[in-house]
Amino acid sequence: MFGAFRSTLATLGGLVWKRRFRLTDTQKYRHRKRLRAVDDVVDTLVKSGVELRALELARRAPKESQMTPLEKYWVESKRYRNGIKPIHWVPHWTKVPHGRRWEPTNVHHPQAPAGK
Repeated sequence: MFGAFRSTLATLGGLVWKRRFRLTDTQKYRHRKRLRAVDDVVDTLVKSGVELRALELARRAPKESQMTPLEKYWVESKRYRNGIKPIHWVPHWTKVPHGRRWEPTNVHHPQAPAGK
């Protein structure tokens, strides 16, 4: 077959979409910068005296400096292995809010038996 749809070894094999499993340093930097920008906006609104239920919930959320790397760069996913997945695998991960506080369970971090 000729043209754009010819079958070669390169087109027949491998993944169609190749995604890095880890965030790059630039992605991590920009993600932390966005989290800090959100924290600044929340602080500014709280100081201005605005009262909203959503603002109250945002105020109670941990700030970027208080979050662990696990909370910053990983999200819960019941369909992904170990119950968590990298944040950059979430569609529109730079545009949509994510839950900031979640407790890892034994599924996320299996504990070795005490005797071993």
